[in-house]
Amino acid sequence: KQAPKLALAAGLRWHLYLSHIWSTGQDACATIKTQLQLLLPNVKIFLDVDDLKDIGMLEEYIEESQVVVMFLSRGYFRSRNCLRDVRAAIEMGKPLILVHEADPGKGGGTLQ
Repeated sequence: KQAPKLALAAGLRWHLYLSHIWSTGQDACATIKTQLQLLLPNVKIFLDVDDLKDIGMLEEYIEESQVVVMFLSRGYFRSRNCLRDVRAAIEMGKPLILVHEADPGKGGGTLQ
């Protein structure tokens, strides 16, 4: 099998930007990145532990990303940096993918 070709618009560096709160979402986001890279070897995914050079540049990293994935776990909407991610993604009109944590220990649970 041949890996699919992934289009990346001109001027962008990443297909996905993984937005999460470190305390409850970092492990899951690292797993998401690893699994996507196994399925799509050429995918470029921004994850802070791998790519963050300056916390003051969050908005620039989002600007250079095609899609923003928000990993919603306990504390996400109380995090100043996560709210910066949300605000920047919405203001820039980036497509959003919401992923809800399922582990109750990390703020997850059913959506009912």
